[in-house]
Amino acid sequence: MKGATAKLLPALLIAPLLAGCLGAAPPVPRDHYYRLLVPTPAQSAQEAPLSGVMAVELLQADGLLRERPLLYSESGQSFELQQHHYHYWNDAPPRMLQDQMVAYLRRSGVAGLVVTPDMRIRADYQVSGKARRLERLLGGGPPRVIVEIELALLRLADGRLLVVDSYVAEEPAENDSVEAAVVSLNRATARVFERFLSEVRAAAAGDAATLQSGRQRVPSGG
Repeated sequence: MKGATAKLLPALLIAPLLAGCLGAAPPVPRDHYYRLLVPTPAQSAQEAPLSGVMAVELLQADGLLRERPLLYSESGQSFELQQHHYHYWNDAPPRMLQDQMVAYLRRSGVAGLVVTPDMRIRADYQVSGKARRLERLLGGGPPRVIVEIELALLRLADGRLLVVDSYVAEEPAENDSVEAAVVSLNRATARVFERFLSEVRAAAAGDAATLQSGRQRVPSGG
């Protein structure tokens, strides 16, 4: 028994020395979670161009864009998309974009009421779309981000497509941190929403003019 203890003592003495040489294991990085908080436009006091109810559908997305890790691509290698470790959106991007678009369009006063289909309110107009890019662009110049969303506005009464387009916005980031990229992604998304809103208002004005012209051409009875 004494012999076994004598053999064990050197190993116990050497173990702390080995641990000191190898060093302590680095701490595991903590997870970071980010919100999409798109700046909203100034509230309009004018009458809503679309007097009915507008429903904003859940946006579609493919592959990695449906998942919560933040995405990035290297300059010159845009065909390769990568996920950040330890950096996540607080919800899936399609859901965040839907929520932010509802808040943005509701604040703009473009329609009498802006809702999601979850509220089960009969809608007069439907906004649908697909998120194509929501990512950081790294390397090859200053840090920046890109947002690309395809959006469409449908009038449900007759199935007429009033607006359909793909909107792209690039925005520089203040520095190369993920936090700065998130701020820029919010600004770029606001630019996409702003362009869509502008086209919706133009389409509503053109549609109203067409309807008014049609009424004027209707012959009076008698």
